Amino acid sequence: MNASDSKNPLARTTFLHLSAQQWLGFILLGHLLLAFVYSLTTPPWEAHDEWAHYRYAAYIAENLALPDPGQRLTTEFTFDEASQPPLYYLLAAIPMFFVETADGYTPQVNPHINGENAQTGLNMAVHDPEIENFPWRGTILALHLGRFISIFISLLALLATYHILRYLSPERIEIALIGTAIQAFTPQFVFLSAVITNDILNILLSSLLLLISLRLIEEGPRPRLALYASLIAGLALLTKYLALAVAPLTAIAFLWGAWRHRRRQHTWRQAIISLSIFAAILIITAGSLLWRNFQLTGVWIPRDPVSQQSLIIGIQRGDLDLNWDLVPQALRNGFYTYWASFGWGNLSPDEWVYSIWTLVILIGVAGMILWLRTEQAARARRLVFLLLLFIIAAVSFPLLRETIHESPFLRGRYMLATLPIAVWGVTQGWAYLSGRFRRWTLGALVAWSAGLSIYLLFFLLMPAYAAPDTLDAPPEQPIPIHARFDDAVELISADIWPADEIHANQGLAVTLVWRVLARTNVPYSLKIQLEGAGKQPYGSLITYPGHGNAATNIWEPGIFQETYWLMVQPMQPIPASGRVLIAFFNPSAQPDYLPVFDSRGNPAGDSVRFGSLRISPDKNLPAPPLSPTPLATFGDTLLLTNAVLPPDEPQRPGGIFPVWLVWQALSPGSEDLTLSLQLLAPNDVWVAGADGAISNILLPQHWRKGDRLDTVRWFTLPNDIPPGRYKLIAALYHAQDLSRIPAVDAHGQPLPNNAYPLGEIVIH
Repeated sequence: MNASDSKNPLARTTFLHLSAQQWLGFILLGHLLLAFVYSLTTPPWEAHDEWAHYRYAAYIAENLALPDPGQRLTTEFTFDEASQPPLYYLLAAIPMFFVETADGYTPQVNPHINGENAQTGLNMAVHDPEIENFPWRGTILALHLGRFISIFISLLALLATYHILRYLSPERIEIALIGTAIQAFTPQFVFLSAVITNDILNILLSSLLLLISLRLIEEGPRPRLALYASLIAGLALLTKYLALAVAPLTAIAFLWGAWRHRRRQHTWRQAIISLSIFAAILIITAGSLLWRNFQLTGVWIPRDPVSQQSLIIGIQRGDLDLNWDLVPQALRNGFYTYWASFGWGNLSPDEWVYSIWTLVILIGVAGMILWLRTEQAARARRLVFLLLLFIIAAVSFPLLRETIHESPFLRGRYMLATLPIAVWGVTQGWAYLSGRFRRWTLGALVAWSAGLSIYLLFFLLMPAYAAPDTLDAPPEQPIPIHARFDDAVELISADIWPADEIHANQGLAVTLVWRVLARTNVPYSLKIQLEGAGKQPYGSLITYPGHGNAATNIWEPGIFQETYWLMVQPMQPIPASGRVLIAFFNPSAQPDYLPVFDSRGNPAGDSVRFGSLRISPDKNLPAPPLSPTPLATFGDTLLLTNAVLPPDEPQRPGGIFPVWLVWQALSPGSEDLTLSLQLLAPNDVWVAGADGAISNILLPQHWRKGDRLDTVRWFTLPNDIPPGRYKLIAALYHAQDLSRIPAVDAHGQPLPNNAYPLGEIVIH
């Protein structure tokens, strides 16, 4: 490469017989296409605060005025953006001006979204294809036009990155091209390019500010550079208050450049003139914004007043009282979301993606350190200090905010202004270590970045918001149900796994096969619950069908299958027998359940229950010991360990008294096993009795060795029972054939009639 090539940012002699200009064009075109596909694929409002960002721009298009920074423009989601600086929204509003944005549309929020549980849905909003699909109209059209503005801004940001890398590695044009390509296809950058967010303009302006700062150091403070720097810094502060972190670095670059070129004639005079220009334009641009904020809200910066107040109080006390224990986790979250995080930060790739990124970066940093020691890196060594300051400022500002809020969720998009530095370090480091295989290695880095973005598009982003696949025929499941919820949907069949026993703190898989019959007027929530006796819940899940993507007011007729996981909670009583409950209800109009009809069309309440399984304690808990001295043993199934009758006082005819029996299981019992309490006259003639289940909590087929079973039975006396002493006995029998279970006493001797004498009842 000749000397002119190092000065020409679009040098013509590169590699593979293509000029740098052609390669750069291909990179920009590739990013444009990928960002466009991401924009079409990402449903409306499925980027962090996109509805709020959109409403800001739409307000400007509708009113031809800026909103009051103290007002709220949205109430649908948690956050509002009216307190943000206006520049990005002014740009996004330009195409919206030609569209009807005041069409009354508001997004339908998914109330069941839960960042910790993806099966409740990843979609923050319910998406109606009839409204959102092409051809777009009204609000949806305006949204996509605003997204196209973001894509255009991202192309300018890539050009800024290219020039930064050319400035840092002027001898190797492929470094600039490859680094720009890596940024162009980095998943997080592609995603931000495809949605409405002021972060993308902040990346562009911060990159330009970095480029100007580098030039100020190398070329010295000149009025022309000061003009550029002040305009860019002012525009950055008009875009996002986050620019306050990096804008002061321009002043450092001014002073540094003046010191480096202090022997040049008129250097200090130029520095003073340049700083004056910088300050004047910055006051006019950013100062006007701050003054407007103060006039309308009484504060200079109305954004996040809690953090500001906490910071001011901490500085006044001389103690910020920050929770430094959160910093490692916050930095980890920031690193992850820096490279790949979609949706509202609730859609991320598998761990292996971040592991590969970490390896790529660590090797790149090692190579960069070695390269900086070479003679070729003399210029870069001078500038690394500013780059490090830029990184520290860009990271510490949002990190400080999160620690003030006691939050470990540092968002990587806040730090993407450092992306040009990151891709330069990775590219230059790998290039140095690769030697003569440099082009193959750098090509692999681009392939990794682009391939990952394409992979995540098809295997993460698109499936996250896809409706469930429609099946030609219902798949066979072991539990036939055929219950209809009003005229909306039929639950054809189901399955649970494990089918027989589940332990606390384990997951229960519930598979449901649906036949959609019609849409409902409002979205009904699907309730899936594991419940025991008395409707005691042991785990539940509330969501929209299709894992949030098939709300009942938008789902399409057809058959689909879905599987959910319930985490079984260690509720009491436990162990217990459980069944799965399925119901549809309208949470905004309690109680409003869809009525259920059985397979014959008969009313069946408002829910469906199926399955029968044992709910056991946590596997890590020790099993209860068997009673050493049981009162009686019934077959090989049960021990009677305690019996409590009323105090020894007379009972009245027609009265009622409690009987409390404590059992311990030896093994599972038959489903028809029945307890019989019998009141006998002195000649063993039957007088009264009460038969029923041994336990209302745990069914016999779910018993396990060591289980404790409590029977509380209220025994009713006949109204005409004569006074006297009566004997109360307990026996177990099979309901199917009335055969009694053999019973022996504490010494192993057979009990008469296989019945245990509980005690005497006195009637007076």
